[in-house]
Formats: sequence, structure tokens, C-alpha cells
Amino acid sequence: MTQPARGLPPATLRAEVRTALAARADPATGRLAGVSPWAALLFLLDRAREGDDEALRLALSGLRRTPGDAAPSVAASAAEAAAHVEAVEVRRDPGLEKTARAAVDAALKAFGWSSGPERDDREGTDAHGLMIATLARASVVLHAPGYREAASRAGELALDNRADAKWGTLVHLGGADRPPAGLGDYALLILGLLELLTATGEKGWLHEAVRLQGEQEERLGDAADGGYFQRPEGAGRVPNKDGSDGALVSGNGTAALNLIELARLTGERSYRERAARLLQAFAPDVAREPLTHLTLLRATERFERASSRS
Repeated sequence: MTQPARGLPPATLRAEVRTALAARADPATGRLAGVSPWAALLFLLDRAREGDDEALRLALSGLRRTPGDAAPSVAASAAEAAAHVEAVEVRRDPGLEKTARAAVDAALKAFGWSSGPERDDREGTDAHGLMIATLARASVVLHAPGYREAASRAGELALDNRADAKWGTLVHLGGADRPPAGLGDYALLILGLLELLTATGEKGWLHEAVRLQGEQEERLGDAADGGYFQRPEGAGRVPNKDGSDGALVSGNGTAALNLIELARLTGERSYRERAARLLQAFAPDVAREPLTHLTLLRATERFERASSRS
């Protein structure tokens, strides 16, 4: 049996965080104060998957409001839909399924994809990748082939149109400029491609995910200490490495989850080693401020579960 990497936050921290989140929940609305809402909901749903009934109650309470109402951004509508779909996967219920479909449809409308994802320039690559992941997961969880077809089309558009014309590397897109892709762009698009692999069974999506993971490693990887910088160096930019959740989930947290999944899918030990170094690099931050590093905390738990099965 492979032992989990040393230097990770203790397992007891997850239960402590769930208790802290419960203390922050508004009894009237179920909303969680002072944390990234989507990171918190996905953390709670992961805990619920492991049999934590109180975490499930908190998550479902936080999903009460009407899907798509007053979503702060187009990307947030995809994140909200992702949380609804995850809730259905944890607890099968006709009411939850109906709400999840409404959330996904609201996100499609926000992206302008109601008649199909034909436009590729409205949102950044990070938001685009998140929506691909949401649609692909929804197609499986909700048994909705139409979502799978939309996710596949959006994935093709991303791979065809979101590359620098000269270098072929990923760009952020979104608006008139085409700056080099940042960590959120790589991590969320790779997540989308991995979800497409699950939804379609087509190995080409895994090939592209592996290719982009290598590009992310080359352009953003911190070879000295582990983890990934937010943006590539150059043009006067100072390298910055952050593990906290924000408007969307943490780029480094998502990257860790991707590495764990790539290790499982490919059998390549190097992915597991990179995940371990990333989690160890951010472990002091997670232990000090766990409520702002919920995605990394999720990744730590998933890493330990995968290690115990190895």
C-alpha cells in the first residue's frame, strides 16, 4: 500500500472546517458568509459523499435559491450549475434533478449557448472550461445526451480557437485581447476535457488533457517548490503563486484534482508525485486559513483516498 505524502494537513481539519461552515450559514437563506460559495458547496458535497449528513444538509440549504437568479457573473452561473449537478450525484431526488436541469439551462443561456456553443470569444478560457466540465458531468448525472453534445462542441471550439497563432500555446481569450493563458485557464479547461472523457469515452479528450497538462507544467510550474504560478513570467510580471479560492475555485486546487485524476487514468506515477508536491507546498496555508483554501482541502482528501487504494 502506498502511504499518503507527509506534510499534509491532518484529516481532522476537514470535520473542523465543516463545523466552521455551519456556524457561518444564514438560517434564512442557507448562504455561507465570508467564503467562496462554490468552493464551499463542493467541499460540503464531497464530505456528504463520504457519509457526512450534516454537510449534505448545509449544502442543500445553500442551493435553495432559484438557479440563475442574480448570479454575479457568467462564470458563476456555470459554477452554480456544477454544484447543483454534484448535489444530484450525491442524493438522487426528482426535485433536485429538476433544479439542476434548470441551473444548467440558466448557465447555457448566460453563456449564449442555448442553441449550441457556436461562439467562442465571449468568456475567458477558465469560464469556458468550467462550463464544458459542468455540461459533461450533467450529461452523465442527469442522463441528458444533449448536454454531452454541447460539451463536445465547446471542447472542440476551445482546442481549435484558443491557441496563440504563432506559438500554439493556450490563450485566455475573452474580449479583444488574447493574453497568454493563466493557471485558471489551464486547470479548468483540463478539468473540462477530463469530464468529457468520462461522458463520451473518447480517448482523444485524455490525449488533449495530457498535452495541456504538459504545457501548464512548462509555462507555469514551480520546479523548485511545487505548485503553479498564476501567470507566465515576462512583460514585467512578477511570479505569483496562490492557492486560495475566489470568485471561482482555486487554480492550484483544481490542478491538484486534475493531477490525481490523470494519475488514475494513465497510471503515470509522475502525476501523483506532482500532486503531492503541490499539496505539500500549500499545506501551511491550508492549515492556517482552511476556509479560504477549500478546494485544496478537497484535493488533499482525494489524494489520501487514492493513496490508500494504491
